[in-house]
Amino acid sequence: MSEAKRGNDLRNRTLREQREQPPRGLTRREFLRESVRAAALVGLLPGAASVLAAGCGRRGPGLPAELVQGSLRVGLDADVPTLDPAMHRSRTVEAVVRNICDGLLARDAQMKYVPQLAVSWTVEGEKRWVFKLREGVRFHTGEPFTAEDVKFTLDRIIGAVAGLEPSPRKDLLGPVAGTEVVDEHTVAVITEEPYPILHKKLVFQEICPKAYFERVGPEEFGRKPVGTGPFKLVEWRPGERIVLEGFDGYYGGSPDIPPVAPAKLAGVIFRPLEEAATRLASLEAEELEVAARVPPDQAGRVDGLPHAHLSVAQGTRTHFIGLNCARKPFSDRRVRQAARYAVDPRPIVERFLLGRARALPGILVPMAFGYDSSLPEPRQEAARARALLREAGYPDGISVTLDCEAADKQIAEAIAGSMQAAGIRAEVRVWKTDNLLNQLRRQERDMFLTAWGNSSLDPSGILPVLFRSDGYSNFFGYRNTKVDRLLGEADRSMEPEARRRKYVEVQRILHEDIPTCFHFALEELYGVSDRVVDFQARPDGMLPMHDVSLRTGA
Repeated sequence: MSEAKRGNDLRNRTLREQREQPPRGLTRREFLRESVRAAALVGLLPGAASVLAAGCGRRGPGLPAELVQGSLRVGLDADVPTLDPAMHRSRTVEAVVRNICDGLLARDAQMKYVPQLAVSWTVEGEKRWVFKLREGVRFHTGEPFTAEDVKFTLDRIIGAVAGLEPSPRKDLLGPVAGTEVVDEHTVAVITEEPYPILHKKLVFQEICPKAYFERVGPEEFGRKPVGTGPFKLVEWRPGERIVLEGFDGYYGGSPDIPPVAPAKLAGVIFRPLEEAATRLASLEAEELEVAARVPPDQAGRVDGLPHAHLSVAQGTRTHFIGLNCARKPFSDRRVRQAARYAVDPRPIVERFLLGRARALPGILVPMAFGYDSSLPEPRQEAARARALLREAGYPDGISVTLDCEAADKQIAEAIAGSMQAAGIRAEVRVWKTDNLLNQLRRQERDMFLTAWGNSSLDPSGILPVLFRSDGYSNFFGYRNTKVDRLLGEADRSMEPEARRRKYVEVQRILHEDIPTCFHFALEELYGVSDRVVDFQARPDGMLPMHDVSLRTGA
């Protein structure tokens, strides 16, 4: 039994005893395979049967047999629209691309920031960051990595390259104004104002080769990217598979994340399998080695497999109820207070998320810099909520719509049920993700269940975006000049303790103003074959495969 499996056995014993058993005469693998096939036939899981028939197996038309046999097979929970590191805002795209393209910095499994393509950096006069670059590094084309590539990459992201549109990742670079090549292996990044977390934000920007990009153009680069990473792209069939092969010329990666060497795997094959049941059926049938984003209600089933286990990390994405502070009834703070006291998150987390989440007092997760541990734990006080509604002029309570995405429907319905005792009658309405997001950004919804990731684990990655008056994703019509001032000062301060104090103050103001409530963070859950060595779920959802290997003969 693996150590990962042994660590989860006690927690999942009750779940395994309660889940449905396969009919007699069928093994569990046969049962799940037949269940998915039957579901596909009646249209419940479109494409599942074809996935199992074609398989994520060791067949790969047109691919070298050695590559296919030596590759790790990963089932993703979403397709990727591009492989261009600069032209997306998708965690899934980044998780794949990070295996192709390295950045100036990286993060280890403990989320510590470490140098990667950069060797070191210094800050001159608060607005000029000078990075010394690693020498002897080559792109997959064989061309050397230089300061010109860093300048081109960052200039392109901020929209400073003529003829190229700015990157949707531009805001991740904050007030970066431009770059200067100092010499072949030194580059300076200039900001418009002090920006103490530039090094953290550079983790999210992968370096692209200037010469190759200019040869092939942006469209071709988005289909066939080249980087300095441990794997090079062999094939991308949109909607079907992304095939990577180990790059023999890899410089080894960050010395702070050993071993410093080429990748151990022959390759990695990513398959977009959006239905969780399809990913789990493929893991059970040993057609995948890693299944991403296991639903909480399937965690016990995965960990009960004889040849696989669950890999777990506390996530960095906060789920929450948003309240529109600019429209009735939630423009009245007493009504927002009532909404906070209307729900007890603990039974919902335990029953519907099976304990695979953590209820939070605010928007930040405990791992984040500046997290305020003094905020009171959330709890339900239905009588207090009803009293607040009466005080606000709603003696009979209120009727509202609770908007959500399809994936959150069950949780939204549980929240709506809990709120009834407090006098809030919420009707759940389900939207497609993009449709709901567009309306939220126009501040057209009154009460909604959504989520926001903060994989930088710095408050600047979530607080200004959501709660500054002009925040890019201020869904709440929230306006507070003191919050705006504090966030601006914190973002510019080069003193960590001063930044922390300001972020704590912002959290306390938000706790009083209540633009959001019912916060929780899900665990990151992955199903992993016991054949896999050195793979571990990460809080940031990334899938670095440089150190991973497969046991042979298992």
